[in-house]
Amino acid sequence: MALYAEVAVEAARGIARESYTYAVPEGMDVVPGHRVTVPFGRRSSYGFVVSLGTDEPGVETKPISTAGNEPLLLPHQVALARLVADHYWLPLIECIRAMLPPRVRGTGSAGAGASTRQRRHSRLLELATGPASPVERFALTAEQVAALERIQANPVTLLHGVIASGKTEVYLAAAERALADGLRVLLLVPEISLTPQLVQRVRGRLNAPVALLQTQLTELERAQQWWWTRRGEAQVVLGSRSAVFAPIPRLGLICLDEEGSAAYKQDRTPRYEAGWVARQLASVTGARLVMGSATPSVTTYHAAANDEFGMAKMTRRIRGNDAEVELIDMRDEAAEGNRQPLSRRLVEVVARTLENEEQAILYLNRRGLATFVMCRDCGRSVQCLGCSVALVQHAEIDGLVCHYCGYSRAMPSVCDFCGSRNIRALGLGTQRLETMVKRLWPAARVLRLDSDAARGPDSYFRIWEEFSERRADILVGTQLVTRGLDLPSVTCVGVVDADLPLHFPDYRSAENTFALVAQVAGRAGRDGRPSRVVVQTSNPEHYALRCAAAGDYEGFYEAELPARKAFVFPPYADLAVLTRSDRDDARAAASAREAVESMAAGMLKEGIEGIRVMGPSPAFIHRLRGEYRWQVTLKGGRLERARHLAPRGKDWSYDVDPVS
Repeated sequence: MALYAEVAVEAARGIARESYTYAVPEGMDVVPGHRVTVPFGRRSSYGFVVSLGTDEPGVETKPISTAGNEPLLLPHQVALARLVADHYWLPLIECIRAMLPPRVRGTGSAGAGASTRQRRHSRLLELATGPASPVERFALTAEQVAALERIQANPVTLLHGVIASGKTEVYLAAAERALADGLRVLLLVPEISLTPQLVQRVRGRLNAPVALLQTQLTELERAQQWWWTRRGEAQVVLGSRSAVFAPIPRLGLICLDEEGSAAYKQDRTPRYEAGWVARQLASVTGARLVMGSATPSVTTYHAAANDEFGMAKMTRRIRGNDAEVELIDMRDEAAEGNRQPLSRRLVEVVARTLENEEQAILYLNRRGLATFVMCRDCGRSVQCLGCSVALVQHAEIDGLVCHYCGYSRAMPSVCDFCGSRNIRALGLGTQRLETMVKRLWPAARVLRLDSDAARGPDSYFRIWEEFSERRADILVGTQLVTRGLDLPSVTCVGVVDADLPLHFPDYRSAENTFALVAQVAGRAGRDGRPSRVVVQTSNPEHYALRCAAAGDYEGFYEAELPARKAFVFPPYADLAVLTRSDRDDARAAASAREAVESMAAGMLKEGIEGIRVMGPSPAFIHRLRGEYRWQVTLKGGRLERARHLAPRGKDWSYDVDPVS
């Protein structure tokens, strides 16, 4: 009997069709997940078998040319790829590509064996795969025991615990149980939380082979770690967002730390959210899923509160004390003559911290020296040539850089528009803050941690190591300092501008503000010493900041829900943003208008109710990398009902469940 295979073909990535039918030659052994080579048009391409069948396709089929020795994807991964493709409106091949490192995807075998040319490993990988150092084991508290039992009793559990309540210890205790049953464990953390401290703790506590999957590894290291996981040699997989697609046989437990972190959302194709994918992974494998956070997303907390899955709460810190949080009104500072970015109170607290030979963290979520360069005469700022954003001044190139496309230029001596020499760099970035801190406290040892400073192999590791070993007194940084750092000598945290996320055009702006302030405040007071957090804002009365200062998540949740309900935002509706890009602004706008009219007419004709088509409107960054962008937004329930009506083509992109 003839056998036929449905193959997702690499060469067909830009085509809407999901798969193509090929005949399986007699004697060839393939199963779903196999990498195969197939004829495609006048050329040959590789692809992946997604299903097999004996039904005649009704069209002439070509045979598969070659097949790998073993399937690259496990059966549950093929099922997961279909679920992700359906939910995020993606071609199936894009989801399969996300499951394979580039070297494995391209050759089917790269990284499978030792490399004779490999001279070094990333230091984080050396920690994960080297000898385990014993770590101190603590008896679980009553709340931790109760949480562990709740996890064992539910397929999916939200572990809502205050900062320093011992959530990681609960993950590790649950992992020990899974390993004792002969099952594998997946630990997911945001990229910025994947610290040497965490790697050492997992390796020493579980004393099991650990694979590390994250973007800072070289391509060869990623391929090697992938193969180690695929062959079942790694019993624990520790990784960032993309590790949710790891090929883990006999998966028994998934731990998703810092649920709600924006770092779990992929911002390019395939645009997936790792928390949603983890829930589907748990469903197709039967593994237990625990999602932990002190600041879970409103949508996830709402689902748990309405018994869609289990919830365990941990309300007490197991060590240290809550830092005292002060909200400083920067309007009062300006009224009293202080025009500096650091309030007098923050300067006082940092100075006292240094006198006590303790450490301080200053958080500002803007990189660079100045956030824009402006002509004081005509008021125009220096813009990127390809993006509708201002260029940012950076010391390392002695010039201006676009944070979106990478375009750079020298600092202008005259205005491009009016010719004036009255050019000034304005705004505050982490580089300028670092300079200011060094000037205020010349004897202090200052480090900066942002994506510029942490660029390159092991840069983040070195900065973390230097600060944790107390070879620096003040750490200035962006979001990289808000999570993952557990440093007992930090007794002062300053949030230089808490208003930045609050005024971002995003329905989650209050949620993001609460989470960022609460998380960065949690870096202080880890060992019980008196600690203080100073939050600078021009909106001290805002509920997100008041609740963050009080550590009151439930209060924030109750205050946030009415607005979400009134404006029909998640959890009361689903969202999808369809973006049309074009080098011609008018053409992009016209195409987006046509899409709105076509989708609205199609839904009316087919009787699809409960979905609103809104727009078109220019994207927040209207021009990006030389292309203008117009967006159409869908809001409602079960948006997949409208997928077949969505515009198609290489100039359109979809973002289902956008985070902004």
